[in-house]
Amino acid sequence: MAFVLKIFKTLRNHWKKSVFFSGIAVYGVKYASDRYEEDLLRRQYCAQARIYGEEKIGLDQKPRRITLFLNPAACLGRSKKLFEKNAAPILYLAGLEVNVALTEYEGQVKKFMNVLETKDVNGIVVAGGDGTLIEAVTGFMRKEDKSFRRNIPLGIIPLGQTNRFAKLFFGGDKDEVKCILDAAMAVVKGAVEKVDVLSIQGEDGRTIYSLTGMETGAFRDAEQRKKSYWYLGPLKSRWTYLRTSMMDWPPIITGTIRYILATEENQSKKKVPPKVEEKKSSWSLMNLFYSRTSKPKVEEEEEEEDDNDETEDMKTEDLSTVEFTLMSSNSLSPEQKVKGVLVGIGPSSPEKMDFIKEGWRRIHDNSLKYGTDNNRQLLVKKIKFIPNTGEGSNLEWYNIDGEQFEVMPVEVKLLRNRLKMYSLKNTVDKR
Repeated sequence: MAFVLKIFKTLRNHWKKSVFFSGIAVYGVKYASDRYEEDLLRRQYCAQARIYGEEKIGLDQKPRRITLFLNPAACLGRSKKLFEKNAAPILYLAGLEVNVALTEYEGQVKKFMNVLETKDVNGIVVAGGDGTLIEAVTGFMRKEDKSFRRNIPLGIIPLGQTNRFAKLFFGGDKDEVKCILDAAMAVVKGAVEKVDVLSIQGEDGRTIYSLTGMETGAFRDAEQRKKSYWYLGPLKSRWTYLRTSMMDWPPIITGTIRYILATEENQSKKKVPPKVEEKKSSWSLMNLFYSRTSKPKVEEEEEEEDDNDETEDMKTEDLSTVEFTLMSSNSLSPEQKVKGVLVGIGPSSPEKMDFIKEGWRRIHDNSLKYGTDNNRQLLVKKIKFIPNTGEGSNLEWYNIDGEQFEVMPVEVKLLRNRLKMYSLKNTVDKR
């Protein structure tokens, strides 16, 4: 009893220290609990991957060959550790032949994609952030051998800070470890899903390919400036919008847009004939024991017809707004019949308080969409944006899939079903 009274007196006399160390103790217990749950989750996924690795294959078959591009600089240098701790064990236990290539500079993935051929790999996986992914997608789409992207799937293991497309694809409600494990298991299972791609062509003739979209304007600039207020800690996200409202107001961008609205009538598709490789048939005694020889499934693929028809109705508008966004159909509901580029046009002269409130709302917005539903919206087949970049213009940068690109006139259109990506949809766990 005396011991209990002594503890009570100590807590009463030193209540500040007691509160401080109690908080540390609670945090420590929660941290240990979270790490334990993550370890259990890793074991569960590794056990599932091992089932795939123990499957028997024929003597004339080889394990699936995966070329994986790992960006060690992603997530502030933590990406390699995250990959080796979470994704690598799953891929190796599943019996995949994984060739890891560490990227050393920007644009290296696109160069690698130029030399890869269909016979070299069975799949490409990108382990990094949004920048590494956009390089891989652009490399896929720029390849002269169109059969490469029709036959070789692309996988993404999200190791960046934002991972916008990965969260859209695998679910934005998952924590970091869960999302990485799901992405690795999608590669193991091998199921694929076709996704749409945005073609963004600049006036210099170069084309960037995007999976989520593009944004520019005051909200994008405020988010970019947030990094420079690191010394404010958790208040930097709110301060950046307050600071923007103290600058030249309103921070409008001006230009011209020319677009064709997306309708059911102008969404034609073309048939892509399948390319079947002829294999010599051979008979042997071992075929009786190893009959697991899968024949390629022959089917025609559908792609959207490239738009070369300039006779369609082209609408022209002058633009004056604080925000201009373009979103791919990957960000929209899959039940929507008419697919296109969703254009978002913000107000031209909002009140400062409205701008601040909207900015603060986006801090905790987990929708992963560009802009807001309150913006004026257009669903277009293709659009050309010609910005005014003269003296006094507030427009300097685009944000495309989380990466900065210099402002210039661009033409954007949606390419339907152009990439195959490893997906968990319509898959079941093996037991």
